[in-house]
Amino acid sequence: MGKDIYYVNLNPISMDNISRTPVNDGQMIEYEIEATDEQYRDLQKLLQEVQAHDLEAADLFTFKHFNEEFSEADRRETQRGLNQVYRLIYELGTPQTKQALEEIHLMDNDE
Repeated sequence: MGKDIYYVNLNPISMDNISRTPVNDGQMIEYEIEATDEQYRDLQKLLQEVQAHDLEAADLFTFKHFNEEFSEADRRETQRGLNQVYRLIYELGTPQTKQALEEIHLMDNDE
């Protein structure tokens, strides 16, 4: 099973954007990965889950955000999801992507 090159954009508004062509926008950070169809689908699903959790509409219209315990637990859950995303991007990443993640110490950011 062959691998294709994809570009992952982690823009908070469209975090689930994975494309076959680079955007080449200086305002966005893209990570180049090599993935099989199955790995692509796994990453797409994970990105969508993290994006959905981050934008849960039910939490926007409640007073839960005033509850510090809830807010802290929510931040930890979001960070846990982002850590999974970065681990998978690192695992699938090209040498340049791996180097970029190592240089900004994202791979040291554990739970």
